[in-house]
Amino acid sequence: MNENETPEAMEKKLTEQYTEALRDYLAGAEEEAVQRTYRIGRRTAEKKATLSSLAAAHHEMLAKLLSPLVKPQPDASADIQDTLHRASIPWKAVLQGYEAAVKTLRQAHKALESQTQKHVTELAEANETLAAEIMERKLAEMALQDSEARFRVIFERAGIGMSLLDRDGKVRESNQALERMFGYSKAELHGKVLFELTHSEDKVVSIRLFQELVAGKHTHYKLEKRFIKRDGSLLWARKIVSGVYGVDGELQFAIDMIEDITESKRVEMALRESEARFRQIADMTGEWIWEQDETGRYIYSSAAVAEILGYRPEEIIGKYYYDLFTPEDRKRIAVIASETIAQKETFHSITNRYQHKKGYEVYTESTGTPILDSHGKILKWRGVDHDITERKRFEDELRLRDRAIEASSVGIIITDAHQPGNPIIYANPAFTEITGYSREELIGRNPRLLQGPETDPEANEEIRQAVQEGRDCHLTLKNYRKDGTPFWNELLISPVRDEDGKLTHYVGTQTDVTELRRVEEQRHEMEIAKQIQLSLLPPAPLHKDGIQVAGFCLPAAHVGGDYYDYFSLKDTVDLVIADVSGHSVGAAMIMAETRCTLKMKTLWLMKESTGVANTASANLAILNELLFEDLNRAELFITMFYAQYHIASRKLSYANAGHNRPLLLRRGESLELDADGLILGVSKEVAFEEKQLTLEDGDVLLLYTDGITEAQNKSGEFFGEARLKELATAHAQASPQAIIDTVIRELEAFCQSQSFHDDISLLVLKVA
Repeated sequence: MNENETPEAMEKKLTEQYTEALRDYLAGAEEEAVQRTYRIGRRTAEKKATLSSLAAAHHEMLAKLLSPLVKPQPDASADIQDTLHRASIPWKAVLQGYEAAVKTLRQAHKALESQTQKHVTELAEANETLAAEIMERKLAEMALQDSEARFRVIFERAGIGMSLLDRDGKVRESNQALERMFGYSKAELHGKVLFELTHSEDKVVSIRLFQELVAGKHTHYKLEKRFIKRDGSLLWARKIVSGVYGVDGELQFAIDMIEDITESKRVEMALRESEARFRQIADMTGEWIWEQDETGRYIYSSAAVAEILGYRPEEIIGKYYYDLFTPEDRKRIAVIASETIAQKETFHSITNRYQHKKGYEVYTESTGTPILDSHGKILKWRGVDHDITERKRFEDELRLRDRAIEASSVGIIITDAHQPGNPIIYANPAFTEITGYSREELIGRNPRLLQGPETDPEANEEIRQAVQEGRDCHLTLKNYRKDGTPFWNELLISPVRDEDGKLTHYVGTQTDVTELRRVEEQRHEMEIAKQIQLSLLPPAPLHKDGIQVAGFCLPAAHVGGDYYDYFSLKDTVDLVIADVSGHSVGAAMIMAETRCTLKMKTLWLMKESTGVANTASANLAILNELLFEDLNRAELFITMFYAQYHIASRKLSYANAGHNRPLLLRRGESLELDADGLILGVSKEVAFEEKQLTLEDGDVLLLYTDGITEAQNKSGEFFGEARLKELATAHAQASPQAIIDTVIRELEAFCQSQSFHDDISLLVLKVA
C-alpha cells in the first residue's frame, strides 16, 4: 500500500479486499479466504483504520446473499441460518487479526520505550554534560511524540556529535556538533555513509562491528577510530553506537554518538612517545628506573630490575617497594613506610637491601622524588636504583680487612717501595705493642730499626736480597723492642704490585714467637726427659726362683715423675714404685735422681763385707735423707712403696711413704697392704713402719700409681680402686704381663683414649 494514501482511500481499499475475500469464501475457497481476512484485520489495526467500513461491507454482502432466500420457499429458514453462520467465520478472522495486531503494536510500543530509555542512558554515560533525561515513552502516540520532542532537543543541543544511521550506515539525521566536527553541512551529511569518512586503516574493524550490530550479535559497541574531515585533517573520535530494533528483531536505525578526542589523543600520543623514549633511555642506561603510586606500590619498572633482582618488570608491578627487601628490613620498613611516604621529600643515595629472586642479598643506592599535582598532592614517585652490591661487598671486605688488620694479634706494617729507604707508612696496634714504638715513631722509618747486636747477619742479608729482588721472604730472627729487650720475630715479607705488575709496596707481618720458641725448647727438653724416664725403667721382666715380675709405665702428655723398678740383690728381690709430684722436667729429673740414688745405695750395700741388705723401711729412710734437700729446694715430694721379697723364706717386707696401697690377690680375694709413713721430702728425719707377710703359691702382688684409679671417662667418672680390684682379681691366674695388658686395655676402653692426663704405672709380682 502507498504510504501517502489518505485514511479514506486506505479504508476503501481494505473494504474492497474484504468484500472480495468474503465472496471467495462463500464460493468455496474457505481456507485461503480466512487467511486473507485475518491479514486484512491486522492491516486495519496497523494502519489505524476503523472496522466500521468493513462491518458495513460485510452486512451489505450478507444482504445481497440473503435477498433470494427471503421469498417463501420450503426450508428457506435453514438456508438463511447456514449462510449467516458461514459468513460469520471470515468476519471472526478479521476481528482476530485486528486484535492480534493491536496486541503486537502494544508490545512494540513497550519495546521501543525500553530501547529509548537504554539509548538515553548510554548517551548520558558518553557525555556528562547531558543533564536531561529521556523520559519513558508512553504507550500512546501522544507520549511518543512528547518523548521525540525532548530527544530532538537533546539531539540538536548535545555537546558531542550525534547521528541516526540506517541499516546501510547512511546518515539520516545529524546534529550541529557533528556537522561542526566534520566540517560538512546537514545537507551534505544526509545520505552519506560514515565509513566513507573513516581512515583507511580503521575501515575494516568499523564495518565489521556495524554489520554485527545490524545482525543483532550485539546491541551496542564502543570504538576509538580516525576520520578524515572535509579539509583533509585527521579527527580522532570515541564512538558509542547503539541499535534500535523493531518487534521482529530487525534493526530500525542506529544511534551513533561521536566525541572528538583529537586533542587528548594528540597529548596521549605525545605522552606515549615521551614514555617510549623514557623507557628506551631507561633500558639503555642499565639503571633500575621505577615509578610508584602514592602508597609506594610499583606502577612501572625498567627492564634492569631483571638484571639486578631477577624479576621481570611485570612481576613487581603492584608490589610495595619494601616487599622486595630482605625479611628483616621488610618487617622494619613496613611499620614506618606510610610515614616516610607522607613526608613528600626527595631522597638521595639511600642504601637499600633487597632479596634477589634466588634468595641472596642485593644492595642498591636509591634516589627518588615525589611528583605532585597543583594542590601539592602526591601523584606518584619516580626514582632510580643503582646496583652497588659489588661495591658494597668490596667496601665491606675492605672495612672488614681494615678491622681485622687493626684487631690482629700479629704485627703488620706496610712500606712504600717508591720512596727511598722503603719507609713504613702504616703499622697496626699489634706491631706497636710488640715493638714498644708508637705509630708516630714508626711512620717514615725503615724496619731496620728493630735490629740489634744479636740479630743474625745472615737473616739481615736474606731480607735485603728479598727486597732487592721483589720476592717473598719468610724467616725468624732476633729483634729488639724500643726498650732494648730482645724478642724472637717470625717475619713474613710480601711484595705488592699494581695492575701493570710494578712493585709499589711491601707488607710485613711480625709475630712475636719468643714464648713459642721457649715452649718448643721446653717441649724438646721434656721429650728428652721422657726418653730418660723410659730408659731408666727395667728393660725386661724378671724370672727368678719361682717368682715372675713385670712392670709397665705410660708417660702422660705432660712429663711426670712416675717410677718403678725391680732388682735382685743376693737372696732378695726388691720392688719399688713411686710418683713424683708435678708434671715437668723437674719432676722427671727428680725421678731420675731417685733411681740413681737407689742404685748407688744398692751397689754400696753389695760391696759391704757383711752383704746384708737394709730393710724396706731403712731404705725409705735413707732415700728421704739423701733427697730431702733437693726435694725441698724444688718444692717437690715423692710418694713411694718399697718391698723386699726373701726368696728362701717367702717373706715379704714392705714400707710405705704415702703411696697408694698395693693389692695382694689371694684365692679370689684382694687385700690392701698398708704401713704408716710420711711422703718423702716433707721432713728430713722420718720413721717408716715396716710390715711382713708370707707369700703363698699363686699369690699376686700388684703395685700401681694413682694415674690408673684417677683416670676419668668422658662423663667425669673415675676408674677407681674398686674397678681395679675387681679386674685384677678376675685375672689373677694370668701371668704378670697378661694382668698388666688386661688392666691397660680396660683402662683405654673406659676412657676411650690411649693417652692420659697422668702417668700410668703398674708393677706385678707373682709367686709360682
